[in-house]
Amino acid sequence: MENEKMNNTEAENAAAESEAEETTAPEEQEAKEEAKDKKISKKAEKEIESLKAKLAEGEDRFLRLAAEYDNYRKRTTKEKSDAYAEAYSDAVKAILPLADSLDKALEFTPDDDGIKALSKLLTDIFAKMGVSVIESNGKEFDPNLHNAIMHEENEEFGENTISQTFQTGYMLGEKVIRHAMVKVAN
Repeated sequence: MENEKMNNTEAENAAAESEAEETTAPEEQEAKEEAKDKKISKKAEKEIESLKAKLAEGEDRFLRLAAEYDNYRKRTTKEKSDAYAEAYSDAVKAILPLADSLDKALEFTPDDDGIKALSKLLTDIFAKMGVSVIESNGKEFDPNLHNAIMHEENEEFGENTISQTFQTGYMLGEKVIRHAMVKVAN
């Protein structure tokens, strides 16, 4: 009987242990799974943060590149425009000696119809190109438009007034191509 009691006690103990193991095993397993999930979750969070940082870096590089390209496009457009305007201005400057020669020829032979026709033709071409003559005789001296090469005291003219033009000045739109060379009174 004692054996039987012992066997019953052992059986009860074994059953109790088994029951305890069954109840603790799922809890431990759950705890292990939670720990494992937390570990995985932390790894995932770190990876997400890393990917977010890489994405932010990529977006920043993209925005900088887009801004750089936009600046490049604007700069090249402006450079092309400036180069065109400069070439246009240089072409007009190359024609100015012809205009000067025609003006001098008209001074010496004001009745020559051929010279008058050539002068009118050149004036019309300049008008089409947007080239205008800088008015100077009798006008007030403006250092942005005129180049004073002589000064005189003359009561016929007012203060800082241009009394004579030695070389005609020209403008292309708002840009001075050549300043007028003038004599300034008073």
